[in-house]
Amino acid sequence: MIKTIRITILATLLTTSASCLAGGDRNVLEEIVVIGSSDDIRHVPGSGTFIDTEQLERFDYVDLHQALGSAPGVYIREEDGYGLRPNIGIRGATPDRSQKITVMEDGVLITPAPYSAPAAYYVPNVIRMDAIEILKGPSAIRHGPHTVGGAINFVTRDTPARRIAEADISAGSDGFRKIQGTYGNRFDRSAYIVDGNHYGGDGFKHLDGGGDTGFIRNEVNLKFQHDFATGLEQRLTLKLGWADEDADETYLGLSDGDFNNNPVRRYAASQLARFQSDHLTLHLNHGIRLTNDLSINTKWYRNEFDREWNKLDGFIDGPALQSVLSQPNFFQTEYQLLTGQTDSTGTDADTLDVTNNDRSFTSTGVQVTARYAFEGDSLRHELRGGIRFHHDEVDRNHKQRGYLMSGGRLIWDGLQRGSKVLNHAETDALSVYVEDVISWQNWNLTLGARHEDIEGERVDRATGTQTTGNQDITNFGAGLYWQVTNNLGLLAGVNEGFSPAAPGATSVDPEESVNFEYGVRYEGDDSRLEMIGFFSDYDNLLGRCRVSDFGCGPGDEFNGGAVEIAGAEITGSTSFTVADNITADLSVVYTYTESAFQDSFLSGFSQWGLVSRGDELPYLPQHVSQVQLGFSGGDWRVWTSVKSRSDMREEPGRGDIDLGLHANGYTTVDFSAMWQLTDNWMAQISVQNAFDEDAIVSHRPFGARPNKPRTIIGRVKFTL
Repeated sequence: MIKTIRITILATLLTTSASCLAGGDRNVLEEIVVIGSSDDIRHVPGSGTFIDTEQLERFDYVDLHQALGSAPGVYIREEDGYGLRPNIGIRGATPDRSQKITVMEDGVLITPAPYSAPAAYYVPNVIRMDAIEILKGPSAIRHGPHTVGGAINFVTRDTPARRIAEADISAGSDGFRKIQGTYGNRFDRSAYIVDGNHYGGDGFKHLDGGGDTGFIRNEVNLKFQHDFATGLEQRLTLKLGWADEDADETYLGLSDGDFNNNPVRRYAASQLARFQSDHLTLHLNHGIRLTNDLSINTKWYRNEFDREWNKLDGFIDGPALQSVLSQPNFFQTEYQLLTGQTDSTGTDADTLDVTNNDRSFTSTGVQVTARYAFEGDSLRHELRGGIRFHHDEVDRNHKQRGYLMSGGRLIWDGLQRGSKVLNHAETDALSVYVEDVISWQNWNLTLGARHEDIEGERVDRATGTQTTGNQDITNFGAGLYWQVTNNLGLLAGVNEGFSPAAPGATSVDPEESVNFEYGVRYEGDDSRLEMIGFFSDYDNLLGRCRVSDFGCGPGDEFNGGAVEIAGAEITGSTSFTVADNITADLSVVYTYTESAFQDSFLSGFSQWGLVSRGDELPYLPQHVSQVQLGFSGGDWRVWTSVKSRSDMREEPGRGDIDLGLHANGYTTVDFSAMWQLTDNWMAQISVQNAFDEDAIVSHRPFGARPNKPRTIIGRVKFTL
């Protein structure tokens, strides 16, 4: 059905209405931001967080997980210590590979294949971002396909009003280095900005027998903007980007005993691990303001992402790696093979499976959004709507090889074993939303609806089988905001959440939920406090098997039935003077969460297994918090950040968490100091995890994995 109306859609794009939010002329014409600015948060009908440039600069994190610490309701499952493989969840949506949240860059879907392969590892490099926006509640209904938790939008830097030139260089522990350069200028009615970055490190893990454990990332981006000299305001923006990565990264962790002895150890069996990728981006954005109250924005986008990950997947014919690492005394032979203490004999039982997961992704689409504001009687309406046609696809070829452990080194057994996974999946999706923001005196009522029409196809090239499936759903949302006084506001909202099943899925249902939120906002001259309660009632939870899960095939999906998730988010900040010319800034972020399966069942999904009614969900810590305290005076600023997370289940259960598979709770402290040496030069030194706290942050994919140890980084930045 979708393919037959493609031409109609493209023609309609020229006249269809759609959204544009507050944020100045830049956003009216380009519509790249969702919230707009920190000041605009107080008017958002749902809850949201805006992380601006100043916050991102405080510690100059390259790890998105660290940068998101100031956003309540966001859950992180660390994996590699540098944030290369993001696992992010929002309000109970599983953080596993960020598959249940909508990720955008400048208002455009940016993940490799958000419909066909939502669990693909990818996130834009945070070091080049101007801001990060996180939306939850009714506000997130505009930004699908995944609306069960929320959305994250990465905002890139705008073209400059005058010539700029910047050079930013950092160096630190474990061979860490970061080099960034930016140049931009404006001439007549056009402007451009070019930025490039290179960063990487030698890695903090130590491979048995020696070898590389680090990574390198490179990126170049160009943004060109032209304002037309016509009677109507019009702007055309072209954005081109290329990025690559080469990392000696593995799924393989440690047994708990080995972690306690040396958390940064890496077993010899992971010596062939290598992740390589490249990413191409092309975005074209046209905005026009037809009247002061009517504007239309049209975006065309294409993203290509290719990657190969050569890594240990287990044994050709042996126990799962999770079993070996959780019971090394029981699986002594397999454990000694992983550590290189014994040699393979040549049987499949002691031959190591090293698989190259080769995947190619393409994502392309057109979206048109518009805003029309009008007044009638005592009411003011801001009508927003949008339409998007999207196509994405993925090709998988997981090529298996057998290796023998010999003297601590892996030797190919010479056998051609073929592919473990060889398939193609693609999706066509038509999305439409409409929203009306109705204002009356100090009240704002937001009513919205979103429709998704999804056609998916999956071809198993190994067996020659083909499956197709359609998903068609309309979701509604409503948000109410009352500005009680100049300083105090109340909000409440409800929205239906949705996360689609995989292309061609016929035996499972998509994930659906009803999400509620309610809260209070206080905004003073120098202080801000927001307290939000949330409740998510999942009609059906959806689990997706990955190559790191055992007992199921990659891509298999499972239904988990009804689940309830509830919690509270507290965000507060204040500024005050402590001495002449010295100002203090204090911010606190805290999230409390509880969850419960509503049914008992036995699942083939290894992350669930045997579930009893009332069991808590895995990877939802009960307590997450961050406190930041900063002092500034004249040309200097110093910051301290204390982040804490309670123990986190890694399998369903209740009662004492430490009686089952779990990740450790931990508290880390970061320090940062910045000096503005001259008008052009800035220097910074930061210490991350200053007290060298070590903790098991996850037992997945395979075994205990550490957080990053103490890291010291020096930085200089030149701005012209």
